[in-house]
Amino acid sequence: MNAYTPQHAGAAVRLPPSNVDMERALLGSLLLNNRTMDVVAPLVKAEDFTEEVHRRIFEVSASLIAAGRAATPLTLIDFLGDHDLGQGMSTRYYLARLAAHEAAPLSARSFAIAVHDLAVRRRMIEAAAELIEQAHDLPVTVRPSQVAGEAVETLFKLASEDGARSTRRDAHVSASTVLGSIRQAMAGEVPDRTVSTGFADLDRATGGYQGGSLWNLGARPAVGKSAFAVSSANRVARRGWGVMLFSLEISEPQVMARLLADITYSANDPITYSDILRAQVKANVLNESQLEKLNHARELLAKRPLVLDVASRLSPGEIRMRVRAERQRMAARGVDLKLIFIDYLKQVSASDRYKGNRVQEIGEISYSLKQIAKDEDVCVVLLCQLNRELEKREDKRPTLADLRDSGDLEADADVVAFLHREAHHIQASEAFKANDPAALSRFLDVQNDAELIIGKNRAGPTVTVKLWCNMASSTMSDHARG
Repeated sequence: MNAYTPQHAGAAVRLPPSNVDMERALLGSLLLNNRTMDVVAPLVKAEDFTEEVHRRIFEVSASLIAAGRAATPLTLIDFLGDHDLGQGMSTRYYLARLAAHEAAPLSARSFAIAVHDLAVRRRMIEAAAELIEQAHDLPVTVRPSQVAGEAVETLFKLASEDGARSTRRDAHVSASTVLGSIRQAMAGEVPDRTVSTGFADLDRATGGYQGGSLWNLGARPAVGKSAFAVSSANRVARRGWGVMLFSLEISEPQVMARLLADITYSANDPITYSDILRAQVKANVLNESQLEKLNHARELLAKRPLVLDVASRLSPGEIRMRVRAERQRMAARGVDLKLIFIDYLKQVSASDRYKGNRVQEIGEISYSLKQIAKDEDVCVVLLCQLNRELEKREDKRPTLADLRDSGDLEADADVVAFLHREAHHIQASEAFKANDPAALSRFLDVQNDAELIIGKNRAGPTVTVKLWCNMASSTMSDHARG
């Protein structure tokens, strides 16, 4: 007996699902009553038809009707031509036969939905067949989870293809819904759903972490991207909102050391995250009082819906899978997953579609993460590095031009923010290294200052938000804390 025997071996070949008669009835209805197009256009596309001649008839009919012209067997023949379709049937005769399949508008709507659903099922079968082929021929260098993630991404798009039925809205209906929500909120009948960033001034500028939005947070290495992510994630989770932190670059012990240092921070007895790391392999680094504080921080974390994923590299499809799974787990506990941090862009892998073209790869990643934000109703915060060219400028405050590799990072994002710390650049200066008194004095003045420069903001102004920070303890807060 072979180690692997396909269960379908010897089974009859199954044809893809289709209903040609239903396609004919739908097209016949369109030809006899062009107003039917208003009903079916949001529900079905030309590529949903199985027969090529049906696709062409639908395409030409839609173009004629959109141009205000009649789509009838007589007008269509000028564009389609009178060809032999086989079995002794010409295009002219076929159009006349279609017109005899007239259906009522209500039936036409049902036919359109059915034709579209059958097309989606065929695409699902094609996606599954492609997955089977990839699983058989998977190169050693490609992880199975990456292929599975891309397959899930494809299936999710197919599952969302009936969006025309669920997303079409008359403007006045949407306006009524918005006004109704406003009245309920003014009357105190709905809970406040605002997800605070954890920083008051940043909330005022952006409105907080909005579901469906993509944030790009850029900075040069060692400026504090991870510290911001950890501090903000911790503060959001403290308020009861679900948070998922993908730490694709920093290891689990490192990110946990940052979290614990942030939670336990006090001006009188700060615990640095480097001490927490060293204490795991060396005795006498921390005292009993500090260990008790860390234990209390662990108890606080146990009450907060904050989840870490420390995979070394993930594709957008894999991220989507893990976000969906975690959202379901949190929902079972009555928690809404609202915020996703991804640290950072370089560790997110693209598909092979644009392999070797980093600009196109980043565009694909950025677009995919934006779709995850919209589809899962979460805010995705993507951390990314900036061009090193800014290090050569006298004014080292970042701008949109400093985003690396792709303009799509700016185009897709709802918020683009840059983290800037003057102290970081002073430390790197020759004057500071030479113990210049002026450089040392300025460093002491600004060592706890950070700026979050908002370069793009769809929901508000582009301003600079001042923050307080202690980089040794990986903590950030409102500037008033200092």
